[in-house]
Amino acid sequence: MPKVISSEKSERRYRKRSVRGVPLFVGEGAISQMANHADLGLAEGKEVLGLILGEICRDEEGEYSVASGTATAGLDATGVSVRFDQDSLEDLFASIDESGGDAVIGWYHSHPGFGCYLSDVDVKTHSGIFGEGMGFAVVLDPSDGTLMVFTVENGETKVAQMVVSED
Repeated sequence: MPKVISSEKSERRYRKRSVRGVPLFVGEGAISQMANHADLGLAEGKEVLGLILGEICRDEEGEYSVASGTATAGLDATGVSVRFDQDSLEDLFASIDESGGDAVIGWYHSHPGFGCYLSDVDVKTHSGIFGEGMGFAVVLDPSDGTLMVFTVENGETKVAQMVVSED
């Protein structure tokens, strides 16, 4: 089963990144999965939530992540909050297993009509999952088609660079 990256301590595979200084590479398919999920939530007037799966690699610059897919399950959602439904956690684990990703490298959620940012609750959630690790938070606002990527360092939100690559 994939592990949250902050708990993963093994040696990372060496793979030179295609763009220097970029900490996150995301396949078009993973972007489409997140965007389609956010669009479905918008149609229902609800936020959505999921995990981003992939691999953590290293090169001469250090560690970076390559996202290859997403996993989600039943949600307890409103227009301003979202969490995984406790009764569907087994479905979430099955979704992770089926994805083929070897690590949970981040999470995504939507803010329909509110823009892309991390709220105080989002920062607390992110820090609780990833600590000060490499985890990424992707926030989508499907009402205007925007997407931003963040990390959290010392409780502070930082905008992260991302490169979208062909699958």
